[in-house]
Amino acid sequence: MVRKESNTTNRRKFVESSLRGQSSLPRNVDRTMFGHGAAADTSAFTSGSHVAHLELSEQVISGFGQDRSADILAWMDELKADSSHFIESRLDELVLAESRERRYREAVTTIIDKIFQDLRYFSFEFNKVARGTSMQMIATILGDVTEVLQVNSKREVEASATYFRARISNRHFGLVVRGAGRVVEFYLVPTPQLMGQSVVEAQYEPIAALEVKMKGGEFFWKLVDWEKRVKTPDTLEELAMQLFAALVEVTKDEVRRIEQECGSVK
Repeated sequence: MVRKESNTTNRRKFVESSLRGQSSLPRNVDRTMFGHGAAADTSAFTSGSHVAHLELSEQVISGFGQDRSADILAWMDELKADSSHFIESRLDELVLAESRERRYREAVTTIIDKIFQDLRYFSFEFNKVARGTSMQMIATILGDVTEVLQVNSKREVEASATYFRARISNRHFGLVVRGAGRVVEFYLVPTPQLMGQSVVEAQYEPIAALEVKMKGGEFFWKLVDWEKRVKTPDTLEELAMQLFAALVEVTKDEVRRIEQECGSVK
């Protein structure tokens, strides 16, 4: 009598035979069929076939317009011809505008550097009497600094600005010099706020500002925001002198205020 195998036994044999048949299949995937990556098994896809595949891709791209009608090709040729002069003339204007703005940036940088050198010298001399006190000056030139002005809800930058920056500071106040575009501005900012934020001067009005102008290939500067009670400086060195004096005076006022508070506490 022939014994009939159960359905469970038949299913198990079917699965085992299927797995044995799959064991001979390669485990590595040939990625060259996608046009990128190296083949795991070079025998399955030769280098010659890979080159042919790339050449075919290039042919498809270069022949992109071959199936276009004569009317469309003629239209595109006419459109390119009409636009060529328009684009080239704008390119010349863009080059000139870029060159002009670059020269303004260089002028602003030169002005700030000149003022900073004077301020640094004044700081060096002033520190001969202020060294070791809270009024000791520190000179720092930061160069071009790009600052984030606004971000959206996803913390993506929506607005930014690049300034050429320098500063002279003591423990109480700092004189910030920053330039962008055609303007150089000067701010007096409390040092604790100055160290905590990079755009804190935006909360203050500049104590002075100068505008850079170009005429006949030469650059000139003009004060556009200056206290009337103070003599208008004729040179950048005189401007640096008055700015440094303003920093010293506001620092003295702050020291007096602190001393008065300490005296009232006692």
